[in-house]
Amino acid sequence: MKAKSTKKFSAVKDRAATEARILNAARTIFARRGYDAAGLREIAELAQANLSLISRYFGGKEGLLTALTDQFVAARREGGLSYPPQDTLRDEIHCYLHTKLHDDLKDEEIVRLIVSRAAIDTEFRKTAGAHLDGQVDANFHSRIKLLQDAGKVASDMDIDLLFATIMHVSFSVNFFGAMIGDRSESEIDALFNGFATALAHGLPVRH
Repeated sequence: MKAKSTKKFSAVKDRAATEARILNAARTIFARRGYDAAGLREIAELAQANLSLISRYFGGKEGLLTALTDQFVAARREGGLSYPPQDTLRDEIHCYLHTKLHDDLKDEEIVRLIVSRAAIDTEFRKTAGAHLDGQVDANFHSRIKLLQDAGKVASDMDIDLLFATIMHVSFSVNFFGAMIGDRSESEIDALFNGFATALAHGLPVRH
Protein backbone atom coordinates (compact mmCIF):
# COMPACT_ATOMS: atom_id res chain seq x y z
CA MET A 1 0.00 0.00 0.00
CA LYS A 2 2.82 2.37 0.89
CA ALA A 3 4.55 1.66 -2.43
CA LYS A 4 1.37 2.50 -4.36
CA SER A 5 0.92 5.70 -2.38
CA THR A 6 4.52 6.73 -3.04
CA LYS A 7 4.16 5.98 -6.74
CA LYS A 8 0.94 7.99 -6.97
CA PHE A 9 2.53 10.96 -5.18
CA SER A 10 5.50 10.78 -7.55
CA ALA A 11 3.19 10.79 -10.58
CA VAL A 12 1.31 13.83 -9.29
CA LYS A 13 4.59 15.61 -8.59
CA ASP A 14 5.90 14.78 -12.07
CA ARG A 15 2.72 16.09 -13.69
CA ALA A 16 2.89 19.33 -11.71
CA ALA A 17 6.50 19.82 -12.77
CA THR A 18 5.64 19.14 -16.42
CA GLU A 19 2.67 21.54 -16.31
CA ALA A 20 4.92 24.24 -14.84
CA ARG A 21 7.50 23.76 -17.60
CA ILE A 22 4.81 23.90 -20.28
CA LEU A 23 3.31 27.10 -18.84
CA ASN A 24 6.72 28.75 -18.59
CA ALA A 25 7.47 27.75 -22.16
CA ALA A 26 4.09 29.00 -23.38
CA ARG A 27 4.66 32.34 -21.71
CA THR A 28 8.05 32.65 -23.41
CA ILE A 29 6.79 31.66 -26.86
CA PHE A 30 3.65 33.80 -26.63
CA ALA A 31 5.82 36.80 -25.72
CA ARG A 32 8.29 36.03 -28.51
CA ARG A 33 5.87 35.31 -31.36
CA GLY A 34 2.47 36.56 -30.24
CA TYR A 35 -0.51 34.34 -29.52
CA ASP A 36 -1.56 33.63 -33.11
CA ALA A 37 1.92 32.80 -34.40
CA ALA A 38 2.90 30.69 -31.39
CA GLY A 39 3.07 26.98 -32.19
CA LEU A 40 2.29 24.16 -29.76
CA ARG A 41 5.19 22.08 -31.08
CA GLU A 42 7.65 24.87 -30.31
CA ILE A 43 6.17 25.24 -26.83
CA ALA A 44 6.47 21.50 -26.23
CA GLU A 45 10.08 21.47 -27.42
CA LEU A 46 11.04 24.36 -25.18
CA ALA A 47 9.31 22.69 -22.25
CA GLN A 48 10.96 19.35 -23.10
CA ALA A 49 7.54 17.75 -22.94
CA ASN A 50 5.51 15.50 -25.20
CA LEU A 51 3.31 17.53 -27.54
CA SER A 52 0.22 15.47 -26.63
CA LEU A 53 0.52 16.54 -22.99
CA ILE A 54 -0.45 20.11 -23.89
CA SER A 55 -3.85 18.94 -25.09
CA ARG A 56 -4.21 16.45 -22.25
CA TYR A 57 -3.34 18.92 -19.50
CA PHE A 58 -4.58 22.21 -20.95
CA GLY A 59 -6.86 21.42 -23.91
CA GLY A 60 -4.73 23.30 -26.43
CA LYS A 61 -3.43 26.82 -26.97
CA GLU A 62 -6.46 28.66 -25.59
CA GLY A 63 -6.30 26.50 -22.49
CA LEU A 64 -2.67 27.49 -22.04
CA LEU A 65 -3.57 31.18 -22.16
CA THR A 66 -6.42 30.62 -19.72
CA ALA A 67 -4.06 28.79 -17.34
CA LEU A 68 -1.52 31.61 -17.62
CA THR A 69 -4.27 34.11 -16.82
CA ASP A 70 -5.29 32.04 -13.81
CA GLN A 71 -1.67 31.87 -12.69
CA PHE A 72 -1.29 35.63 -13.12
CA VAL A 73 -4.39 36.38 -11.02
CA ALA A 74 -3.42 33.88 -8.30
CA ALA A 75 0.03 35.46 -7.98
CA ARG A 76 -1.62 38.82 -7.37
CA ARG A 77 -3.67 37.41 -4.49
CA GLU A 78 -0.93 35.49 -2.72
CA GLY A 79 1.80 36.70 -0.42
CA GLY A 80 1.99 39.98 1.43
CA LEU A 81 2.51 43.60 0.48
CA SER A 82 6.06 44.90 0.18
CA TYR A 83 5.43 48.14 2.05
CA PRO A 84 4.47 48.65 5.74
CA PRO A 85 0.90 49.57 6.80
CA GLN A 86 0.22 53.27 6.25
CA ASP A 87 -1.32 55.73 8.73
CA THR A 88 -3.96 57.10 6.37
CA LEU A 89 -6.23 55.75 3.66
CA ARG A 90 -4.72 58.18 1.16
CA ASP A 91 -1.22 56.85 1.79
CA GLU A 92 -2.42 53.23 1.75
CA ILE A 93 -4.09 53.67 -1.64
CA HIS A 94 -1.07 55.56 -3.00
CA CYS A 95 1.38 52.84 -1.93
CA TYR A 96 -0.89 50.05 -3.11
CA LEU A 97 -1.19 51.59 -6.57
CA HIS A 98 2.58 51.87 -6.87
CA THR A 99 2.94 48.23 -5.79
CA LYS A 100 0.49 47.09 -8.47
CA LEU A 101 2.33 49.21 -11.05
CA HIS A 102 5.58 47.49 -10.14
CA ASP A 103 3.90 44.07 -10.38
CA ASP A 104 2.35 44.84 -13.77
CA LEU A 105 5.59 46.18 -15.24
CA LYS A 106 7.41 43.09 -13.98
CA ASP A 107 4.82 40.96 -15.81
CA GLU A 108 4.33 43.35 -18.72
CA GLU A 109 4.48 40.61 -21.36
CA ILE A 110 1.62 38.58 -19.88
CA VAL A 111 -0.42 41.73 -19.18
CA ARG A 112 -0.13 42.80 -22.80
CA LEU A 113 -0.97 39.28 -23.97
CA ILE A 114 -4.11 39.00 -21.84
CA VAL A 115 -5.39 42.47 -22.74
CA SER A 116 -4.70 42.16 -26.47
CA ARG A 117 -6.29 38.73 -26.71
CA ALA A 118 -9.34 39.78 -24.70
CA ALA A 119 -9.81 42.74 -27.04
CA ILE A 120 -10.27 40.56 -30.14
CA ASP A 121 -11.37 37.14 -28.86
CA THR A 122 -14.92 37.10 -27.49
CA GLU A 123 -14.68 33.62 -25.99
CA PHE A 124 -11.40 34.32 -24.24
CA ARG A 125 -12.79 37.63 -23.00
CA LYS A 126 -15.59 35.71 -21.27
CA THR A 127 -13.13 33.27 -19.77
CA ALA A 128 -10.72 35.98 -18.65
CA GLY A 129 -13.61 37.96 -17.22
CA ALA A 130 -14.56 34.99 -15.06
CA HIS A 131 -10.99 34.74 -13.74
CA LEU A 132 -10.54 38.48 -13.32
CA ASP A 133 -13.56 38.68 -11.05
CA GLY A 134 -12.52 41.74 -9.06
CA GLN A 135 -12.33 39.75 -5.83
CA VAL A 136 -10.86 41.92 -3.11
CA ASP A 137 -7.15 41.38 -2.49
CA ALA A 138 -6.98 39.90 1.02
CA ASN A 139 -3.81 41.91 1.64
CA PHE A 140 -5.54 45.18 0.81
CA HIS A 141 -8.63 44.20 2.80
CA SER A 142 -6.53 43.55 5.91
CA ARG A 143 -4.86 46.95 5.57
CA ILE A 144 -8.23 48.71 5.43
CA LYS A 145 -9.38 46.73 8.46
CA LEU A 146 -6.35 48.01 10.37
CA LEU A 147 -7.35 51.58 9.53
CA GLN A 148 -10.96 50.86 10.53
CA ASP A 149 -9.88 49.34 13.84
CA ALA A 150 -7.81 52.47 14.49
CA GLY A 151 -10.85 54.65 13.78
CA LYS A 152 -9.21 56.21 10.71
CA VAL A 153 -11.73 54.83 8.22
CA ALA A 154 -15.52 54.58 8.58
CA SER A 155 -16.69 51.16 9.73
CA ASP A 156 -19.40 51.07 7.04
CA MET A 157 -17.06 51.81 4.14
CA ASP A 158 -17.72 49.54 1.17
CA ILE A 159 -14.29 47.90 0.80
CA ASP A 160 -15.40 45.88 -2.24
CA LEU A 161 -16.42 49.03 -4.10
CA LEU A 162 -13.27 50.82 -3.00
CA PHE A 163 -11.10 47.98 -4.29
CA ALA A 164 -12.99 47.72 -7.60
CA THR A 165 -12.50 51.45 -8.14
CA ILE A 166 -8.80 51.22 -7.35
CA MET A 167 -8.37 48.29 -9.75
CA HIS A 168 -10.02 50.18 -12.61
CA VAL A 169 -7.73 53.14 -12.07
CA SER A 170 -4.72 50.85 -11.65
CA PHE A 171 -5.40 49.11 -14.96
CA SER A 172 -6.00 52.36 -16.83
CA VAL A 173 -2.85 54.05 -15.57
CA ASN A 174 -0.60 50.99 -15.69
CA PHE A 175 -1.60 49.80 -19.15
CA PHE A 176 -2.54 52.95 -21.04
CA GLY A 177 -0.33 55.33 -19.09
CA ALA A 178 2.85 53.37 -18.35
CA MET A 179 2.94 50.58 -20.95
CA ILE A 180 1.26 52.23 -23.94
CA GLY A 181 1.64 55.95 -23.22
CA ASP A 182 5.15 55.63 -21.77
CA ARG A 183 4.42 58.32 -19.20
CA SER A 184 7.25 59.33 -16.88
CA GLU A 185 7.48 58.17 -13.27
CA SER A 186 6.65 61.70 -12.07
CA GLU A 187 3.52 61.80 -14.24
CA ILE A 188 2.39 58.41 -13.00
CA ASP A 189 3.01 59.40 -9.38
CA ALA A 190 1.03 62.62 -9.87
CA LEU A 191 -1.91 60.59 -11.20
CA PHE A 192 -1.76 58.15 -8.29
CA ASN A 193 -1.37 60.95 -5.78
CA GLY A 194 -4.34 62.88 -7.14
CA PHE A 195 -6.54 59.81 -7.28
CA ALA A 196 -5.62 58.63 -3.76
CA THR A 197 -6.29 62.09 -2.34
CA ALA A 198 -9.64 62.43 -4.10
CA LEU A 199 -10.87 58.97 -3.12
CA ALA A 200 -9.76 59.34 0.50
CA HIS A 201 -12.04 62.38 0.76
CA GLY A 202 -15.01 60.63 -0.81
CA LEU A 203 -15.15 57.19 0.75
CA PRO A 204 -17.76 54.77 -0.65
CA VAL A 205 -20.03 53.28 2.02
CA ARG A 206 -22.34 50.28 1.98
CA HIS A 207 -26.02 51.02 1.31
